[in-house]
Amino acid sequence: MTGGYPNYMKSGDFNNDGISDLAVTIETPYYGINMLVGNANKSFQTQIMTQLSYIRGFMASGDFNHDDNLDLVAPDGGLSVLLGTGNGFFQNLVNYATDYFIIAVCTADFNNDGKLDLAISKCRCPSYCVSVLLGNGDGTFQPEVNYSSSSNLNYMISDDFNNDGKKDLVIVCDGNRSVNILLGNGNGTFMTPKLIVTADNSEFAISGDFNHDGNLDLAVAHIVPYVIGVLIGYGNGHFSNESLYSTGTFTTSMVTGDFNMDGNLNFAVSCLNTNEMGLFIGNGDGTFRMEPLYSSLGEAFDSVSGDFNHDNKQDLALANFLNSTVSLYLNDCN
Repeated sequence: MTGGYPNYMKSGDFNNDGISDLAVTIETPYYGINMLVGNANKSFQTQIMTQLSYIRGFMASGDFNHDDNLDLVAPDGGLSVLLGTGNGFFQNLVNYATDYFIIAVCTADFNNDGKLDLAISKCRCPSYCVSVLLGNGDGTFQPEVNYSSSSNLNYMISDDFNNDGKKDLVIVCDGNRSVNILLGNGNGTFMTPKLIVTADNSEFAISGDFNHDGNLDLAVAHIVPYVIGVLIGYGNGHFSNESLYSTGTFTTSMVTGDFNMDGNLNFAVSCLNTNEMGLFIGNGDGTFRMEPLYSSLGEAFDSVSGDFNHDNKQDLALANFLNSTVSLYLNDCN
């Protein structure tokens, strides 16, 4: 058991023992984060609880104060920063107030100073915006700078999509059938958003080099008609039209990795309505084939990957919202 109604997760080695752990947000008996510390025998140690005033949104993790310990950032009414102590515990949280509802957080070095920064997608209906908080390298952040948006923003990721050595942002939208791309200037600011028209409103996105051409591609989960759209990147911030793959159900999250160890990227999807995990196997040319679905225990929500049994293979974890558990899918690829 994880605590009531687990939804969002982050995996990482939060106690520096070489084994992947899980940070899981819960909603009962209070809003908070449970830390499930991994053992090499595919079990987890005592749950370490951090209570929050509220949580509803995707977390981010990274070393924000350069002490070689993983930290967390979580939507908590405002934005809460939890600095890790290297043993699975955290210092007292520091909250950054915001007048918008936070949807998602991602982290990258947006101004190339060697310090991790934050980008957050926010909503105050009917307005949406992206905020950037530059990191000071000590676990604190500078005041946010806002970029307004006419789109209904959702999940966001950061990477270098035009191969200029500067971190960019991709934000999926659930209101205008598009993906927003904000190319970074390398100083913490971004160019005017470019819109990529997609099949329908979107919930989630991942990136990776799906066709081995050295350019980052995108996979976008659409709300209706329950499809994944794969967009091949050209390395200049532009992408191909979507190739669509049906999931048959509402996808709440995706995670990418080489799960069958053939050198090609795959991705796994959480299927909310059918309580299943879907796996799409990459062919190495930007196309995918879907494997049989894996059952979960109740309303599949967020999914993450990690090496949970210390065998150097990528495993999967899935938050079962209604069942208040986390399912582990151990990689048996030989």
